Amino acid sequence: MATSILNKKSLTFLEKYLNNAAPTGYEWDGQKIWMDYLKPYADEFITDTYGTAVAVINPKATYKVVIEGHADEISWYVNYISDTGLLYVIRNGGSDHQIAPSKIVNIHTKKGIVKGVFGWPAIHTRNKSKEEAPKPDNIFIDIGAKDKKEVEKMGVHVGCVITYPDAFFILNKDKFVCRALDNRMGGFMIAEVARLLKENKKTLPFGLYITNSVQEEIGLRGAQMIAERIKPNVAIVTDVTHDTTTPMINMKTQGDAQIGKGPVIAYAPAVQQKLRDL
Repeated sequence: MATSILNKKSLTFLEKYLNNAAPTGYEWDGQKIWMDYLKPYADEFITDTYGTAVAVINPKATYKVVIEGHADEISWYVNYISDTGLLYVIRNGGSDHQIAPSKIVNIHTKKGIVKGVFGWPAIHTRNKSKEEAPKPDNIFIDIGAKDKKEVEKMGVHVGCVITYPDAFFILNKDKFVCRALDNRMGGFMIAEVARLLKENKKTLPFGLYITNSVQEEIGLRGAQMIAERIKPNVAIVTDVTHDTTTPMINMKTQGDAQIGKGPVIAYAPAVQQKLRDL
C-alpha cells in the first residue's frame, strides 16, 4: 500500500473545513478557514467582492496556471412560513428533495442557529395504494413553533438559508464521509498542492493561482468572475464524481468510475485536449 501524503495537520484542516457550513452565497467563514491553512504556503492572496479566494505562488511570473475547486455547498432557503408555523423551502443549488424527510437541519439566522427537522407523514397515516413521493413543493420543516408569529420571534424569516449538520467521519479507515464533499475535497486537494510544494522546496517557473471559487452550485458564477481577473493561460479544475458501481446507476450512461482507482479525467469539448493528455 502506498504511503499517504496526508498528515495530521492536513486531516485536522479537512475535518474543520468540512464541518463548517458554507452554503452557496455564504462561503466566507469557510474561505477564512481555507486561507488560514494556506498562509504558510502562499506568497499572497487575492479575494473578490463575491468571496472567491486565491492563494498565489510566484505572483510575478508572466505565465499563469490556475488549479481550482469550489467552496460552496448545496442548501435550502426558507421560501414560505405557514400560519401553523411550518417552513416550506426552495433549493439553493441542487439539493435533493428525496432524501430530505426526517433530516435534521440548521437554519441560519441573525440570532444564531435554529434547529429543525424535515417532516413527513408517518407510515400509519399514508394511503399505501397512493403513496406520494417527497417533492420540492410538499416537503416542510418543523422547528417546534406553534404558529408563524412564534417562528418570526425565533428569528426565522423568508430568505434564511438552511444546511444539514452532518459531520465528518471515516468509513473502514480510508473512506471519507460528510456533506459538502462536493467540492470541499477539491479545495482541500489544491491546498495540499501548496503545502507539498513548500515542504519539498519546489520552485515553479510559472505563477500558480490556487483558486477556491464561490457559487459553483448555481452556475459557476465565482469561477467566471475570477477568471476575468486572473486571465490564466491554463486552468485545471477539480470536482467530485460518482462511483458508478453504486446500485441503480447505469454504467452505459454514467460511465465506469470506481472509488480507489484514481482520479477521473474528463473528455469534453471544453477540455483542452493537449493539457488533458499530459
